[in-house]
Amino acid sequence: MNEKDFIKLDVEEIEAVELSDWEKSNIEKSVLRSTSSKKDALKKWKWVSVVAMLTFIFTSSVIWLPAVANRLPIVQQLLKSNDNPQLQVFSDYATIINQIDESNGTSIELAEAFFDGTIVSVSYEVKHEEPINEPPLFWSGDLEVNGNNLDVRSHQIIKKNDDTWIGMFTARISDKVIDETINVQWRPKDFKGIENTTLVEGLWNFQLELTPTGAYSKKVNIPFGNEQYQLLCNQITAGKYITTLYFEGNLDWDTEFLMVDIQDNLGNIYENVGTTTIKSDSGRVKGYIEVFIPDPSIRTLVITPTIRIIDEKTLERKELVPLPSINISLG
Repeated sequence: MNEKDFIKLDVEEIEAVELSDWEKSNIEKSVLRSTSSKKDALKKWKWVSVVAMLTFIFTSSVIWLPAVANRLPIVQQLLKSNDNPQLQVFSDYATIINQIDESNGTSIELAEAFFDGTIVSVSYEVKHEEPINEPPLFWSGDLEVNGNNLDVRSHQIIKKNDDTWIGMFTARISDKVIDETINVQWRPKDFKGIENTTLVEGLWNFQLELTPTGAYSKKVNIPFGNEQYQLLCNQITAGKYITTLYFEGNLDWDTEFLMVDIQDNLGNIYENVGTTTIKSDSGRVKGYIEVFIPDPSIRTLVITPTIRIIDEKTLERKELVPLPSINISLG
């Protein structure tokens, strides 16, 4: 049995120890940006709902399998009592890396990495010489692909023992599909807690090459909205990991947010779908919607958009404006 075969173990036959409420709470709250300045980041990005595609992989019903934990790749240690198709995608297609670097008494192992043509995900383990008393919820440093800096869009981390934490982060490389091998360099400098306090610092350096599993992109021209809000879905990009719907429109970036409900042609309802909006110099906004499609027979998505209007000073909701539904063909 190889490493990836462990994911197929029947968890009903293994004695499981459930994570503490504290750990579950921190997992659910750990969708953080990897940036040292949250204020600067807010000038460029805004998130609505749960943006991180990996959030639901690690929330609720997470269990430890102590008998096999030390023999498994890191992400495969983050198993659920029920099957999770997106976690299975990572398990099936991730490259085993096992690079270790040590700095200032802390070792980091870059364990697995996955690249589907647009998205990169990396799992890792941080082991400190002394106990880390609070979760290192995000890291600062450089993540580069082919020499270009990337923003980390989602980050999950949980406690393995007193001095060891295991985590995973995901970054979007491009809105265009890359069909060739990429060079990835990850150079974390420190790990910070929820109050932006430095918990661990050093200088680590990892370099690797990743070959895409394959994705496709197509231009579309699907308008949606009403007389007040004119929006357009202009591109679809789909890989094994995520399907992304790109849009643009005349939203006020400071006070108006696009929210969506999604249902597919098989009747599946997608919850906690994230919408990311990017401020544009033209006065319009651009953005994208990320959703995991679990079944290749799913060919149509029904998108029901809503505009959430907030007070710019208090950030409280002022109004919800429902918009007509649209159909998006994935074929």
